[in-house]
Amino acid sequence: MTTVFIAGSISISRLHEKVQERIHKVVSSDFNVVVGDADGADTSIQECLYNFQANKVTVYCTGDAPRNNVADWPVHKVHSKAKAGSRAYFTAKDLEMARSSDYGLMIWDCKSTGTLSNVIELLREKKKSLVFVNKNKDFVTISDKSGLDHLLTFMSAHARAKAEGKINLSEKISSLSQEQLSLDVADAETSPVIKTELEDQDTIEKNSAYNESIKLRAALMSALKEHITRTHLSQSQAAKVFGVTQPRISDLTRGKVDLFGLDALVNMAATAGLRVEMQIRETA
Repeated sequence: MTTVFIAGSISISRLHEKVQERIHKVVSSDFNVVVGDADGADTSIQECLYNFQANKVTVYCTGDAPRNNVADWPVHKVHSKAKAGSRAYFTAKDLEMARSSDYGLMIWDCKSTGTLSNVIELLREKKKSLVFVNKNKDFVTISDKSGLDHLLTFMSAHARAKAEGKINLSEKISSLSQEQLSLDVADAETSPVIKTELEDQDTIEKNSAYNESIKLRAALMSALKEHITRTHLSQSQAAKVFGVTQPRISDLTRGKVDLFGLDALVNMAATAGLRVEMQIRETA
């Protein structure tokens, strides 16, 4: 039986109608659901599940009792050796949910490191996520590192910097690169959560050619931003290294993917002494 991990940012207390519709489809498909016990999105998700009369729900908590369980669903208690109340303490249950599920349905505020960590952990487990980007009011399917790179373009430079400090974001991304994630897109056919998204989404995902270009550019931009962070370059220093103006570096760090062509990004990488490799394969 398919299990869906549903979670979101603690800052989100109201679920958009598109998210509610997606949760309703999960419940109607008779899928198992695992959800956390935190305030914010977790509680709103629980309330939505309750309103849709979901009964195949398990609430995960770290410690002896959940903070929220609106329908007294079964509880899975996760024990952590980390200090009670710390980030690592509560993250333990999220890691367990990622391992126990088949797919992720995430609601993200474009800055929450907890939700972002869930997406990354699911990727590490070779599992897909459907992420509702709250700022854009639409879904993005994350099935590989390129998709993750695209998702990160929604973050502001300030949010990205905070994520570096909280969860060592660049290191997490680098570890995914080393694992060379490769997920079989055909797996999406087994999940209405993902399948419906791919079939009826009226956004950029429909245009496969443009979407591939976005993914490639986002991946290159992410690599260039990681180089700036790793080498501790200021924007003016980075401009000299990449052979562009400082405003272009500002656009790069803010994830303005539509302002960069592939050739420009490749040239920037080459100017900085970085090697870009390309792999082409036929689609199934």
